[in-house]
Amino acid sequence: MLKKPWLHFLVLGLFLFMAGRWAFPVPKPVLGPPNAARLQAMTENYRQFSRAEISTEVLSRFIDAELRDELLFREALQRGLQYRDAAIEQRIIRNMRFLDADTQADDATLIAQGYALRLPLTDEVIRRRLVQIMERLIVATAATARPTPDEIATRYQRDVSRYLEPPRYTFSHVFLSAERVDEMPGLIAAVEAEQMNSEQARALGAPFLSGYDFSLQSADQMTRVFGAVFAQELTALAPALGDWIGPITSVFGQHYVFIAAVQPERTMPLEEVSLKIEGALVREAEERAVDDWVDNAFVGYEVVRS
Repeated sequence: MLKKPWLHFLVLGLFLFMAGRWAFPVPKPVLGPPNAARLQAMTENYRQFSRAEISTEVLSRFIDAELRDELLFREALQRGLQYRDAAIEQRIIRNMRFLDADTQADDATLIAQGYALRLPLTDEVIRRRLVQIMERLIVATAATARPTPDEIATRYQRDVSRYLEPPRYTFSHVFLSAERVDEMPGLIAAVEAEQMNSEQARALGAPFLSGYDFSLQSADQMTRVFGAVFAQELTALAPALGDWIGPITSVFGQHYVFIAAVQPERTMPLEEVSLKIEGALVREAEERAVDDWVDNAFVGYEVVRS
């Protein structure tokens, strides 16, 4: 067999083929540079909400996020995921009817026309949808275990300060607007003299749009309704069950407040927050699975960052 010319040619050809692949490897597909319009939108949103100029570090994170989404988008297209989602089809139908408001074509025809026009490649909503579908596919195929009770308990101990609940107050109030605050001393005197309950006292005051009875309110919740001064004054008084306190100032006027219940500051027990912690651990594991998959997929691309 070693003397057969055809075998010599076969071995030489195989050798030359392998040498060529080694010397001139198939180029990787190029990923990037990041889409300038999307990157600009990210930076403008950042400046709007942070009121600060964007740093090199933040810009680098935006570039990473854009390249990550572009990779997931491409991988979704390669798998044909754009053909398997009802929401994408509805988006295509909507776009096609927008392009031709007088069309008489049925939905199936419009979908076919949309794919022919390559709408999934240019529509930002479809792009985001495909990125999400690809992430779910990665999570569904990843071998992620559910958190164990020990892992949940360890996370609880690590973050126990997060589960410290502030004092909460259940109260009713009598309200007087800023124009009538001079009537408050007389109102208080009448409530005390006649030993009125909160419903009786309410008739002496003015209407209050947000209502009169509030249950288990923290300082943050009171701030959202009445303003920071009200919350600070009420909590500083450390009222007890059954107390009438006030007048307390709000952004609307003054309030005379009856404390119906007090829940002291407490640390929520593990049993009360275990499901919340488990959910957080699951989400973290899913995010790691997607990040690991993306890191491995990046190896198959020539990444251009700018």
